[in-house]
Amino acid sequence: MFDKPIYNYPLEKILEALGAKRGAQKDKWFSPLRDEKDASLHIDRKKNLWYDFGIGEGGTNVKLVQMVLRCSKAEAVHFISSLSPELRAIEDAKKQLKEDTDGKKSRITSVKEITSNYIARYLEVRSIPLRLARIYCKQLQVYNPKKDQHFTMLGFPNNAGGFALNAPNGMKWTDKASVTTLTPTGRISSSPTSANVAVFEGFFDFLSWRVMQGADKPGCDTVILNSVANLKQAADYIAAHASASCFLDNDKAGEECLSQIQNLMEGKDVKDMSELYHQHKDLNEMLQASRGYKAGLSLGR
Repeated sequence: MFDKPIYNYPLEKILEALGAKRGAQKDKWFSPLRDEKDASLHIDRKKNLWYDFGIGEGGTNVKLVQMVLRCSKAEAVHFISSLSPELRAIEDAKKQLKEDTDGKKSRITSVKEITSNYIARYLEVRSIPLRLARIYCKQLQVYNPKKDQHFTMLGFPNNAGGFALNAPNGMKWTDKASVTTLTPTGRISSSPTSANVAVFEGFFDFLSWRVMQGADKPGCDTVILNSVANLKQAADYIAAHASASCFLDNDKAGEECLSQIQNLMEGKDVKDMSELYHQHKDLNEMLQASRGYKAGLSLGR
């Protein structure tokens, strides 16, 4: 709603500000894009568009400023707004709106060890031992300014220094979208250290596999995507391994993610581990239904 006045600002005034000169014919200007003897840039004052016959290109006033000053769209908009007090006021209002909107985003207010009975019961429902969760997860307080409410959530650290968060009420959130890559000892590291890599879609699947394996540590390099949308961030890390074991959801998104991993591994061994839980949506759902199932499988190093 703020951009339209920018595009309506007269090209004549912009050309003058850019130091361009008028041609002899009406609405013709010497192009500010190059030196020329005959004016070849025509402006349509009604539509506020230009066309440079010398280069066969035209467009809006913003595009012209971008081309002349070799700047970004944002910088061109700022240049044009500086030519008019009215436009400057609009841009200031736009900036203030963005700041106000950013100020209304949810934010983490505290991070600590898991002590809440609320979270402990949630873990019990998901069949994840509290002891195991405390190794990898944190208890976070998240403030939502729009609702003026605080939420207690379970957070799983990622490579960006943020968290993937889940709550018993079904709420999911992330303060910094990123993957989590772990060494065989369970430490966050972006450097591959083993031949095989285990790929999990979410952290509850990773914790579920630890329960099924009966071991706290992964035993091989592990990447938790925290969302299939984050696969691109983990592509180089996964491709650096000789093989991959993929624990992805039994849905279209999981199938597409598996296909992408197979492509980026370039013919290397990629195991589809979803066959273990083919009757369930994901690994955690299987764990909840299994009542103590132990996989008894080793992914190797």
